[in-house]
Amino acid sequence: MKDALDPRLNAYRDDLADERLRGRVRARRFVEGRSGRVVAGRAAVRDRAERHAEIVTFYQYGEPLLVFDEAGGYAWCQSLFDGYVGYAAAADIAIGSPPMPTHFVATLGSYCYAAPDLRTPARDFLPRHSAVVLAETGLVTRGVEYGRLDTGAFLPLCCLSPEPPRSPSLSSAAALYLGAPYLWGGRSLLGLDCSGLVQSAFRDLGVSVPRDTDMQREAIGDLVAIASPDEMRRDDLLFLPGHVMIHAGDGAVIHADGISMTVRRDELLPLMRRRGLDLAGFIVRRPRFGA
Repeated sequence: MKDALDPRLNAYRDDLADERLRGRVRARRFVEGRSGRVVAGRAAVRDRAERHAEIVTFYQYGEPLLVFDEAGGYAWCQSLFDGYVGYAAAADIAIGSPPMPTHFVATLGSYCYAAPDLRTPARDFLPRHSAVVLAETGLVTRGVEYGRLDTGAFLPLCCLSPEPPRSPSLSSAAALYLGAPYLWGGRSLLGLDCSGLVQSAFRDLGVSVPRDTDMQREAIGDLVAIASPDEMRRDDLLFLPGHVMIHAGDGAVIHADGISMTVRRDELLPLMRRRGLDLAGFIVRRPRFGA
């Protein structure tokens, strides 16, 4: 039945649906998604094709997509990174089979420029893990080497790596974003929500996990029974209704906090006391690294 499929992860509407869902949902028309990729650093993804609709996530530069419809300046897409479905500005999407990336943004993010010179206008901000295609290198200005992307902008080569960036642990990956602002739907240094932080941290381990907190609570690792906070291990995920935190060891957690509006490290017990939390309200899941 239609209601059994999560519309965040399955592209269907009354008028149109993904051809792969034929026989599982009702729609007036079914189409095969066209291949595409994101060509903006951060493409806001909305739940409706309207300017003021809620932003539910962001696609990021180089992310491969399936595009099912274009109308009114919006493309109805599904990410091939995490499966998330939504409406992005059509100008942020390039239709066609994505080229194989040559490099990845390995810093927390990099500005790209209109010319190979940091004094020229910054055209965009490309988050960590953005997959890029270098079309030209060897462009040096004042000692900084730049590469020209196939989309025309210029990136400092010192921010790139031939391989995706990695961190030694989940909590160390999360700690990279300490001090970043909270942003509903965010997945980058310019703003993250709690599940976006978890997804970004796992990406540093080469692991793809679902986008939203409820999906992560059902999909990641093993449910563990905890009688005392002392039994929690580093990199455990602590779920509350609508929120997730990463245990950082030594009684601390790292989370994108929608109350203080920042990614922060908190001592768990004082945090629980301040906010009237009880251990019984937590669901703890232990990731299976290397499984």
